[in-house]
Amino acid sequence: MSLRVRSAEPADRVIVHALLTAQMIEHQLPAEPARIDRGLDAAFRAGTPAWLLIAERDGKPVGVLLANQIVSVEKGGETLWIEELYVTPEARRTGVARAILARVLEEARRRRLRALDLEVVRTQTAAFALYRAAGFSAVARDRLTLDL
Repeated sequence: MSLRVRSAEPADRVIVHALLTAQMIEHQLPAEPARIDRGLDAAFRAGTPAWLLIAERDGKPVGVLLANQIVSVEKGGETLWIEELYVTPEARRTGVARAILARVLEEARRRRLRALDLEVVRTQTAAFALYRAAGFSAVARDRLTLDL
């Protein structure tokens, strides 16, 4: 069984939309199609800071990553905020998330980024373990949001 992680292209939009919708539903977040469409419009826009990857096992989509490259004074340069990393339930614990993360780390190092940041709900023990094993460490901060 072959696993491939590649950059998503506009032709993948329906697949990416479906994967992100599944993630939102699973995490009990609003899976509003129009909101996801607007996010994908921005992610596929020319010159976007977004990274959008899709993982395929034997040609079947099994995972997606959406991240955004940003500037951080605290980190002293450009960093990557991992917004979404989702693996379909049937493909979990088969190395898909590790492969996606390995691809991201490789590209981030190639681009000489200073750090990768993300958030994970502590009850998602498998995800928490994945990130800890990859070298991520917890920071004592709270994330706040303001919808506009």
